[in-house]
Amino acid sequence: MKKNSIKNLISIFILVLVVILLFSFIDYLAHSINIRWAVPDYYFPHKIIYGTVIGFIAYLFIKKQKALIKSLIFSAAISILLQINYYFQGYPKEFVFLFLGIHFIILFILSFIAFRLLEIKKLFSKKL
Repeated sequence: MKKNSIKNLISIFILVLVVILLFSFIDYLAHSINIRWAVPDYYFPHKIIYGTVIGFIAYLFIKKQKALIKSLIFSAAISILLQINYYFQGYPKEFVFLFLGIHFIILFILSFIAFRLLEIKKLFSKKL
């Protein structure tokens, strides 16, 4: 398969979208824990859209890395850029920094699992 074939790009996009959807669901639960962490209705759709776009672009630059490095960079890029956006939207600094850490941890765990499974799948497909 060509390095950047349409089918491959669509597969990457879907993988990133699934990671971001799971991340947004867990983040929704985290925001529901405390009334001080409540966010407006547009927060999660924006997170899904921007997170997917940022994640897809980041993945294109890091796709040759091992799962651990890929997950660290992927999670940091999305977390940092989303939190910069929220800071400029007027969220308090404490909120921004708290959720920078929470978002990074959630994304790191989910993306590491996804990228590791992808590595394992590639290993098995090469052996067949």
